[in-house]
Amino acid sequence: MDEERKRKLKALGKAEVERRSAELRAALDEANPARPGEDAWSSHYRTGTERERWLRNKLPILHRSELESQFVALEDAEAGYLLCKVCGSAVPAAVPRRWFYWASCACGNIRWRCLLGWRRAFVRDPGSVVAVKLIGRG
Repeated sequence: MDEERKRKLKALGKAEVERRSAELRAALDEANPARPGEDAWSSHYRTGTERERWLRNKLPILHRSELESQFVALEDAEAGYLLCKVCGSAVPAAVPRRWFYWASCACGNIRWRCLLGWRRAFVRDPGSVVAVKLIGRG
């Protein structure tokens, strides 16, 4: 690999890191609109953290209204939720440990089926599903 190619790849890598950092900063600012140092910042942070803890423990399906009011969705390939672009519902990427679980997003594009240890996920249109990380709003 020649030096010019290395420089171009390094510049592309830096640009990608900057883009992702800007997305994360914007999502965190949206989740907690108060500035650090203000009294409201800590209460917003605590509320957001409690929502994220509840999310990890319950693994619920969040429909659009609940998702938009309580969480900020940030695209992330290794995240714990799948967002249906058709109906706006967020479905856990892994099913909760239950004997019987029969759930789907609002439009039925993403469906989980569990019966006595047998688990199966169905996705009707994989192009309309994106992996997201959910950040609790404060």
